[in-house]
Amino acid sequence: MSDIFISYKKEDAGRVVRIVEALRADGFSVWWDHGIAPGAQWDRTIQHQLDVAKVVIAVWSIQSRDAPWVKEESAVGKNRGMLVPIRIDDVEPPLGFSLIQASDLIGWEGDVKDPRWVHFTAAVKSVMTGEKPQGFDAPLRRRKQPTIPIWFWVAGAAMAASVALALGFALLQPNQPPAPLQTPAQEMASGAPPAAGAPTAGTPSVGAPAPRSAAAPSVAAPPASGPVTAQEQAMFNRALAEKTRGQWQSFLAAYPNSPNAQRARDALMLCRSEQRETWKPPMVPINQTLRGVGTVPDDGATEAQACNAAKAMARATAKRVCDGVVNNMPARNRNARLTMQDADCTCNDTSPVAKVCVVDMQANCVWETLTPESQEICG
Repeated sequence: MSDIFISYKKEDAGRVVRIVEALRADGFSVWWDHGIAPGAQWDRTIQHQLDVAKVVIAVWSIQSRDAPWVKEESAVGKNRGMLVPIRIDDVEPPLGFSLIQASDLIGWEGDVKDPRWVHFTAAVKSVMTGEKPQGFDAPLRRRKQPTIPIWFWVAGAAMAASVALALGFALLQPNQPPAPLQTPAQEMASGAPPAAGAPTAGTPSVGAPAPRSAAAPSVAAPPASGPVTAQEQAMFNRALAEKTRGQWQSFLAAYPNSPNAQRARDALMLCRSEQRETWKPPMVPINQTLRGVGTVPDDGATEAQACNAAKAMARATAKRVCDGVVNNMPARNRNARLTMQDADCTCNDTSPVAKVCVVDMQANCVWETLTPESQEICG
């Protein structure tokens, strides 16, 4: 059972995966539709996860704000008072959701110390505990319309009266023959100003289509991906070979606009649980104290030489123990690594024929062993 249900558009998976992993790192239990098992009934699985969730996070983006499924899932969270929306693109929430303030995560790249992320997770915790999240219940601020001063209306009325008077005076004048039209070249040669209504350079004539100005989009589209780099291809090849959920999600998080991104998203839609053996450190490494004894003839030898001999004996014993783990089952164990903690020797120089030193050293041996575990395999 997951505490958080994330509603998003699959085209945004490369950015949403950062949010999912950051929430999980913060200790939240998160569900998104990449967790739907093959063969499961899609709508029933989603309905069940919505029913058990304590928080619904709506991810508003260029793609998701018009997506029916996202709006329907978000409406469930809104009606139950557990909706926490976020924006990853500079868009207005769809109709019906504008009165719930959305957290701004536009351009967020996974920094959990970002004040926006801290504020967002605080709101999530508040909703989970039944408290009122600060800053998420106010309507979005709208731009205030400027107030038109009274003098503007007085001046406009005076101007309208002047135009009406001039028009009435013109209608009372006897009909005058219309002046012949001149071409722009003739007008330039004569120095006379162009006749009223005559087309001039740079001005479209009556009936001609006005030049179209390119309307700038309200939100910039994501930048197109450039050529695939060697590092990007290597990461994709690794995900393709291992097919684990973690590898696919890591690839999408690093390269959301890659030419291979859609293939990664498609793979994440087809996940299943499998038992696989993976190389992992042992549950209980070897960590013990081993004694070494060093003896050197007392014919000019020093205690330092006897101490070094004792330490060499302790290290040799530890190495035999550590290597024995791998050599005992080489098909299941590998990469034994031994570390020793240095210690002081205790020496006895009372013997008339030799110097004897003893040392107790802490030995730590770790290795990798094939361990069966359940993994989500996708694709």
